[in-house]
Amino acid sequence: MIEVSHISKSFNGKTILSEVSLNIAEREMACIIGPIGCGKSTLLRCIAGLEKPENGQVNLHMPQDSKSHNHVGMVFQRFNLFPHLTVLHNLTLAPIQVLKMSKSEAEEIALRQLDAVGLRQKADALPSQLSTGQQQRVAIARSLVMNPKILLLDEPLSALDPIATSEVMDVLRRLKKEITLVMVSHDMSAVEELADKVYFLSDGYVVESGTPEDIFHNPKEEATRQFIDHLKNMVYHISSPQFDRPELNARIEFYCNRFGLGGQAYRFIQLAIEELLNLIPLDNGVELTLSKNDNEVRMSIDAVVPDKGVDYLTDELAVDTLSFSLLSGLCDLMTETSDGGQHRIHLELDQERLLLK
Repeated sequence: MIEVSHISKSFNGKTILSEVSLNIAEREMACIIGPIGCGKSTLLRCIAGLEKPENGQVNLHMPQDSKSHNHVGMVFQRFNLFPHLTVLHNLTLAPIQVLKMSKSEAEEIALRQLDAVGLRQKADALPSQLSTGQQQRVAIARSLVMNPKILLLDEPLSALDPIATSEVMDVLRRLKKEITLVMVSHDMSAVEELADKVYFLSDGYVVESGTPEDIFHNPKEEATRQFIDHLKNMVYHISSPQFDRPELNARIEFYCNRFGLGGQAYRFIQLAIEELLNLIPLDNGVELTLSKNDNEVRMSIDAVVPDKGVDYLTDELAVDTLSFSLLSGLCDLMTETSDGGQHRIHLELDQERLLLK
């Protein structure tokens, strides 16, 4: 259905896309992942016809009965709802203006799509009266009133809280069965669940493509492997005792939110890291890594410090006995190893306390 052949695009002399190719079948869901600035949104805009590639071609192969004006719908990252119009008016504007529908016909279709995303009761509300998740669902419904054969979604789950994410995910699960979807997302759990095919972009190139199993668990390219590892883990470098603690706490909270873990889990992890940092020297730098097990909600913390021939997690040698006692109670496992001038500390957090079992 979508055939992108060797397209390139640049802005102000900077190459954004270089020889990008992809093929997406009818009613397939393709997800595009990659670091910020790698060209994901530009690729979507080229497919939508909002940007013209300098080289290559974008071909949309449609059923014979399709009309040219409603091949592709696009849901933008910032919703782009008209703030002064009601939800219903936001949905009926394009059908009336572009498709020349009557007001009654457009409203009937709009209300049907609002029903489909669970927001018929918000038809008379203004966008400012909706939550971010509700605004995103309205934006999806607005695209669907044009009856597109392809729907492009640019970060539809960004900036949503866990409840709003769940609401939008329900809509995407339904749409996946009905039309062709192309989604750009940094939410790897959503990509892994929804995608039939995943494309990894980096520096404007398609580095690798395959099934979610291929990309997330058996990547062939080192760049893909590094990107996936970076997303799975939270890595934070501490250079001195005067490091930015609020920034570290914000990073921990963001990491927990990515996996749908609540405030209790965040505070539990924050406390474990705080007590660990009370026990190890910070003067010569610490590399801190927070990881989640692939198959279950089990979190581990790893810290690497210069090896000084000292163990830090023993009752006899601990510089702060209270911190050691608290950390021991927060962990199922604590180990220390030294190798190649580095001292490694590995903690596995108490799963029952983490999940409030």
